[in-house]
Amino acid sequence: MDFTFVVITYNHEAYVLEHLESIAFQIREHGQGCTFQLIVADDASKDQTIPLVRHWLNQHGDLFADVQIHTQATNQGTCHNYTKVWSHVRGDLCKLTAGDDVYSCENLLAEWRRLRDHDMSSGYPLHLIDGHLSWPTFFNLNMVASNRIYGRGDYMKRLLGISFNHTPSIMFSTRVLRDDAIRDFVRGFAVTEDYPMHVKMAERFAPLSFAQSPLVHIYYRRTAGSTYLVRSASFDKDKLAIFAYLRDHVARGVERVLMRNRMFCYRLRSPWARRLLNLNYLVYAARLALNGLGVWRDYAQLKPELEKHRRHYQTLRSRADAQRAAFAQASEGAAPTPLV
Repeated sequence: MDFTFVVITYNHEAYVLEHLESIAFQIREHGQGCTFQLIVADDASKDQTIPLVRHWLNQHGDLFADVQIHTQATNQGTCHNYTKVWSHVRGDLCKLTAGDDVYSCENLLAEWRRLRDHDMSSGYPLHLIDGHLSWPTFFNLNMVASNRIYGRGDYMKRLLGISFNHTPSIMFSTRVLRDDAIRDFVRGFAVTEDYPMHVKMAERFAPLSFAQSPLVHIYYRRTAGSTYLVRSASFDKDKLAIFAYLRDHVARGVERVLMRNRMFCYRLRSPWARRLLNLNYLVYAARLALNGLGVWRDYAQLKPELEKHRRHYQTLRSRADAQRAAFAQASEGAAPTPLV
C-alpha cells in the first residue's frame, strides 16, 4: 500500500462529500501507479455523515485497494477518535485530515513524497468560509516568521514559545502511528490532539525534523462552531494541561517562568489582558524584529494562485452537490439522475 487517507469525522454531513471529492481528485490526477487506502474514523455522528460516505464509496470505491469505516456507538472525543485507527494504517505515507476540510489542487502526493525524509512537513492554508477561499495574510505571515525564528533549532523550542503552525496541513511520519507512547499521551486529552502529539513527538524523536512547503495544501474550513474560534471548557482544560506538562517536564529556567506566565494569562477572562500581560508575546515580537528582513523576503516568495484554487474548489463543490442530490433521491426511493 503506497498511501493512506484517514478522514476524521463528526457531524460533517454538510462537508464530507467535498472532502472525499478532493481525495478523488488527488488520486485521479496525481496517483498513477500507486495504491490507496481510505480509513474513515467517525465519532458517533448524529447526522447523515456515514450514509453519505457509503453512498459516495458506491460510486468511487474502486479508487482504493482497501476501505475501512470505523464507527462507535457513543461520542468519545476528538483525541480518541483521532488515534483509534492508527494501528489500521497500511500505507507507506499517510495523511489524517478532518472531514470538513478540503485538499487543494496542488500535486500533494508528489509533495508529500518529497518531504518523506522528515518527521513532519507542512504547507500553507487557504481559509474556506461560507464557500469562499481567501489567503489568511496575518496567519500565514506568522507561519513564515515562526519558520524563520525556530526553523534551524530544536522543534521543542517552537512548542515552548509563541509560534504559528497549521495542523490540518501537517503530515507526519508513519512511525508516529506505531509509537504507543505518543498514542497514549494524546488519548490523555479530550479535544486537543495536535499540540500534545507534537510535544510527545518532539520528545520521542529529538531532534525532530520539520520541513515547510511553499504550496497551499489545505482549504481550512472555519465555521461559527470551530474550535479555532470557540473556547470550550474541554479545550481550555487540554491547553492548560499541556502547558503544565511543558512547565514540569520540558521547560528550564527562563522557559519555565515564561510558561507559568502563559498559564496565568490563559486563565484571564479578558482577551486583551491575555495578550498584553503575556511575556511570551514580547519575546516573540523581539525575535520577529530581529528576523524581520528575512521574514519579509520569505513571505514575498509565496505566490498563491487564488483563482486556480477557487476554480478547483467550485468544481469539487459541484461534484459534491451532485452526489448529495443523488443520495437524496436514492433515500426517497427515486432513480438517481446521472452524475457529472
